[in-house]
Amino acid sequence: MRELVQGSLFWRFLLFLSNCWQNSVPHRIASGLRAMVRRSATHRIAAACLSAPARQTSSARAATFLQGWNERLWRLGRRVTPAVESSLLCRAVRSVFRCGRESRLLGRMFQGGICGVLLTVLALYGLVDYVLRDVLAIPVVSSLWDEALLLLAVLWLVWDRMRAPRPRLIRANPLDPAVFLFVGVALALMFVISPFFSIAVAGWRATVQYMLWFFVAIRLLRDDRDLMNLYYVMVGAAFLIALHGIYQYIIAVPIPSHWTDQAEQSVRTRVFSIFGSPNIMGDYMVMFAPMAAALAYRAKMVKAKLFFWFVTFCMCFACLFTMSRGAWMAMAVAVLVFSALVDRRLLLLILAAGLCSLSLPFVASRIGYLLTPEFIASTTNGGRASRWALALIYWSESPLFGVGLGMFGGAVAMQHKIYSAVSYFYVDNYYLKILVEMGVIGLTVFLLLLVCLLFTGARTLYRTAKVQKDRPAYLLGAGLFSGLCGVVVHCYFENIFEEPYMMAYFWMIAAMLVYLGFFRKKEHG
Repeated sequence: MRELVQGSLFWRFLLFLSNCWQNSVPHRIASGLRAMVRRSATHRIAAACLSAPARQTSSARAATFLQGWNERLWRLGRRVTPAVESSLLCRAVRSVFRCGRESRLLGRMFQGGICGVLLTVLALYGLVDYVLRDVLAIPVVSSLWDEALLLLAVLWLVWDRMRAPRPRLIRANPLDPAVFLFVGVALALMFVISPFFSIAVAGWRATVQYMLWFFVAIRLLRDDRDLMNLYYVMVGAAFLIALHGIYQYIIAVPIPSHWTDQAEQSVRTRVFSIFGSPNIMGDYMVMFAPMAAALAYRAKMVKAKLFFWFVTFCMCFACLFTMSRGAWMAMAVAVLVFSALVDRRLLLLILAAGLCSLSLPFVASRIGYLLTPEFIASTTNGGRASRWALALIYWSESPLFGVGLGMFGGAVAMQHKIYSAVSYFYVDNYYLKILVEMGVIGLTVFLLLLVCLLFTGARTLYRTAKVQKDRPAYLLGAGLFSGLCGVVVHCYFENIFEEPYMMAYFWMIAAMLVYLGFFRKKEHG
């Protein structure tokens, strides 16, 4: 297969372009500038910051406080573990897991114990949510299952520390302070600005609850086997959803009329799979397509490489068929970041693919429509531009602290609609929603959180490449980091985090990225 590809005309053309670039003046200039940067003091300072390990200062007050609680839990566990382990419930759970390990389909999941089961359910979060909310549609179960899962995961982590052979050490997490800061600021604003306290509580829950999966997921990951199980199941679930989206496009699934404009006659359908929204479907593909591409680069066998490239292209096509311009832009950013981190030769292929896609009627229609008077009239008369302008008017009433959590621009406000004189709508810009509800203070802290996340991701990439010198881990990190970058961009055009599973996935991927850079262990400890 490799000889066939390397002997093709297309491959020789790519080699010709590569040789032209290698011998060009711009390449020599870029190489000289890169060499100058690497010798500079700025580069040495940046390298020192990126390669620094997570701080584990045992004398810090927070670490001392948390370590004290860990030791108290451990001492309590010494007293209660024998009684709990011999209880009827524990014996029943052990029996279920013994049977589960013998299953060919679920054996690998049960081999990881309760932790492995929890990680598998987290990887299938979107599918489980769809089954419980839309297929079974049992109101109590569908509304409480995610909270119950979060509580179960927390209780398991506490119990795991109680039954440990020795007190667990507190592991410093470089992203914990930023997440805690945003959660704390949101909690303070909930009490300070709350015209209706119950709505403020619901708004706070919708804004921060699913961030808590970051703390849970990073503590559930024990070793590389857990990480790869989570990684593979996430990509596998996304692949199945991508195939379903492609099937929807083939059969031209019916869609509501307001999803397209009358001027876009060539758009016959928009795929949405199980999500009910093309924009969410597109963003879901943005998160996982770079992860699948990372697996393609990481695979050693040719068959595995071809399979994961097929998975990647299916996800890209599924994103394309959503007709979501915001998702297209997010995917472009994610692919460009991945190419810059892993293989710059992909940039030529991306440019060629982008030019070819413009020849597709529905792509040309969706892009060309942006330049028409009809689009300008649509966006200024009930579209994004008019909604963003109205949002800024509401924000101007309380620019520092905002109008209150759950009061504007999202699902909580749409559910309650307290004020009859206020126009309620999805603002389709998550940053603007945070600004209106939480003011300048809330948006500043939220942006600080995202900057800390991206900086921590950069540290992970640098540490895996330069400190650990682990190319496979670097590739996984590049896939995770690229997907997060795409989602951050897409949040400017959509309320992506209004969907609980999207926020849960985002922060689980962030946890996987932090684990790769700072807490990797090849075996259970």
